Amino acid sequence: MSYPLDDGCRFRFRSVLGLNWDIAAVTMRRLVRYLGILASLAALAWIAFRFARSGAFDLLANAPADPLALARAVALCAGGYAIAMCFLAVAWWQLVSALSPHSPTARETMATYAVSQYGKYLPGNFAHYALRHAWSRRAGIPHAALALAAMLEAALLLVAALAAALLGDTTRLRVVSALDPRLAIALLLVMLAGFGFALRFVRRMHVFERFRMPPPPRARVLVACTAIYFVFMVASAVLLAVLARTLGIGFDSFAILLAANAASWAAGFIVIGAPGGLGVREVAFVALAGATLGESGALLLIGIFRIVTFLGDTLFFAAGSFALRGANAARRNTSIPDHRSPP
Repeated sequence: MSYPLDDGCRFRFRSVLGLNWDIAAVTMRRLVRYLGILASLAALAWIAFRFARSGAFDLLANAPADPLALARAVALCAGGYAIAMCFLAVAWWQLVSALSPHSPTARETMATYAVSQYGKYLPGNFAHYALRHAWSRRAGIPHAALALAAMLEAALLLVAALAAALLGDTTRLRVVSALDPRLAIALLLVMLAGFGFALRFVRRMHVFERFRMPPPPRARVLVACTAIYFVFMVASAVLLAVLARTLGIGFDSFAILLAANAASWAAGFIVIGAPGGLGVREVAFVALAGATLGESGALLLIGIFRIVTFLGDTLFFAAGSFALRGANAARRNTSIPDHRSPP
């Protein structure tokens, strides 16, 4: 015999079910974050162990450059990396401008990007997204536009990294040496074409508008941002080449560094929870370029490059803080209140 449930029982059942679902979702997010942190710590422990066992310290001691010359090279590359990060800020401004109902100022948008980017070094590797989102709301950019811009940024960065890795020399890299570059590039072109057709379809069918999302940017904006991200990958490889020359680490061609750097960057970006890809990116670089540069050379090179990127992010943060302070002062002087658009 079955007994019908009254409205109160149904409400309590739905409430308990919804509460359990929320708890499960929060638990899963925490688990993914903790797994990412553990992967980062394990990778750092492996790097320290291999650093000591592979002779990287001896290679550093016997480097042709004296400590002063190495310090100058690190400082120069840190400044270059800060400039390269400006390209990412420009691409972010382009995406946000294409999605926002009003055009945000380039100075404030790029400065917000620079200041918030330092949050990627916090545990979880997501604080920079949260800070960027919260601070961008002061300019009146809707939640939906910021969320879609962040998703497009992540997708286009991965596309640019994949393109840089495939256009580089993968035949000398471990793990991916068996990959046919021509086939990989053909697959990449097919993926880009499919993405373009899908974007055109959703624009014509007004899919985003039905879910109260801003329409996606036009193809020229996405292509321009992807090109900017590709330039960032090339610039990072140039800095690696400068450090390799300074340290006396030989490499056959620039294309090898381009492919190894782009692929290892993508690995560090994909692993959720690793602060700034710390450890994961280094392990991937050694796994890919260790056979070509030597394990000790690859460890030393990517270890010094991590110092360069941290210093470069610090310079980028300082420049962004200065620019953001000026933008806030200009807003107060002109008595323009913060835009607050509905979500």
